[in-house]
Amino acid sequence: MRLKRRMRIEIEPLDKKFNFKLTAAAYSFSWNYDGKHYRTIIKYSDRNIGVVAWEENHKIIVEVYSNENYLSKEDVEHEIRNHLGTDENLEEFYKLCRGDPLLKDVIEGIHSRKVDIWYASIIAVAQQNASFRQGWKMIWNLLSRYGERFLLEGLEVELKYPPNPRLILERGEQVLKDSGYGYRSRTLMEIAKILIENGEDFLKKNLTKIRGVGKYTYGLIMMLAYRDYTNPVIDRWVKGLYETVGVTNVEEYYRKYWGRYQALATWMLTIMLDAAPLSKAIERVRRGDLKPSFSGITPLTLWRYY
Repeated sequence: MRLKRRMRIEIEPLDKKFNFKLTAAAYSFSWNYDGKHYRTIIKYSDRNIGVVAWEENHKIIVEVYSNENYLSKEDVEHEIRNHLGTDENLEEFYKLCRGDPLLKDVIEGIHSRKVDIWYASIIAVAQQNASFRQGWKMIWNLLSRYGERFLLEGLEVELKYPPNPRLILERGEQVLKDSGYGYRSRTLMEIAKILIENGEDFLKKNLTKIRGVGKYTYGLIMMLAYRDYTNPVIDRWVKGLYETVGVTNVEEYYRKYWGRYQALATWMLTIMLDAAPLSKAIERVRRGDLKPSFSGITPLTLWRYY
């Protein structure tokens, strides 16, 4: 699908610490980020909006693309701000980070990007019992082989977006298995079925009733789709790291210490420790190496390799 350039918007983040480059780089593929420009498709109200953004004079410059002749500039800017998290106030979270043994050196200003519930599900399910590299290779395979493709007027880069859930239902589970999802395919098929037949609100309320959607997957979906950080996202990796620094009951620690930022704490931990395999991450914790390395394949460098 080709989208035409429609307007330019200048955004001044309300979060004065907003780090555009690291927010754009985090968990991005090569078609999303090139070290300067961030490119994506934002879907809302049955619209496909192409976005190319970069930082200039402490502002974010955004070129907007669409097939519609008329777009509400106010609505489009709202969607972009919400996607990037430019207006999100995380001061309370940063204060908590400074008192946490693992996130005390957090880089302030990195925000997770908001996506629709279908994309959030594709990401979250891929993380089940998988390493960072395994999970994101599944996502890359799915988008590269079966995803929607968008060309923006004047740009050579082809943007890829997850295949429509209706296509997944029509073509069957094999599409997901071909992408590496394996047994996880059944969970995504059920999510796609409910989303198509009953809509987003029904799916949101019934996510935990779906076989294969446990606390970890649910918490990650809610975070990515709604910026709801209140749910714990705890797996063996997270437990192993906190136990290394003497936390005996990680679930209780998350509930009492992180409170309404539980999911964000885990997401930020993967950023700061490069989502390294548990053994290597533990080694880093023990020597006090708690900041991203920017070397090899990590959440902040994924775009250089895929």
